[in-house]
Amino acid sequence: MNIGIDLDGVLTNFNEFCMNYGTKFASEIGQGKIINPKGYESIEIFSWSEQTDIEFWKRYKEKYSTTEPARPFAKEVLDKLKEDGHKIFIITARSNEFKEIEEKEKMQDIVRYWFKANNLYYDELIFSTTNKLGNCRENNIDIMVEDSPHNIKQLAEFLPVICFDTRYNRDCEGKNIIRCYSFYDIYEKIKEFERTKGA
Repeated sequence: MNIGIDLDGVLTNFNEFCMNYGTKFASEIGQGKIINPKGYESIEIFSWSEQTDIEFWKRYKEKYSTTEPARPFAKEVLDKLKEDGHKIFIITARSNEFKEIEEKEKMQDIVRYWFKANNLYYDELIFSTTNKLGNCRENNIDIMVEDSPHNIKQLAEFLPVICFDTRYNRDCEGKNIIRCYSFYDIYEKIKEFERTKGA
């Protein structure tokens, strides 16, 4: 099968980083309060201005991008999926927020370095827009692993989505949405999906 896997929020714990570093930053600027614990992006969590959000990520983007570890057992499960004969497509909107080509390319290089440093296997690395449906169709993705509520709901209209459980996507339910809680849970659910697909 062709398996699509998101980066931020799936391979990394993006939300925990936003909570930990966001509360530190918010406290330092005198806005030390979580407004929406179910928010997806830092700007939603802290309900601060767009300029404040830019300042937050200016300070912490490099730290997050280079030092945030992969989730427990991500490497083992990617290796197992490879051994089982699946193709792994990493589909990420990570560099999408940059308008300048040089900035986009710099972030793409950082992402490639992060995968190498964490020794994480993939067949293809796709830098997407926030709309990942086109990428899934172009690459004949059979199942996608995603955490973003927007992407989960959109993709589930067309293909099965493994929803990596977080506080901000708990309302994502319905046809084609398979909730999971860890990387080995992903692995077992992919095996189960493959069995039912072949039945």
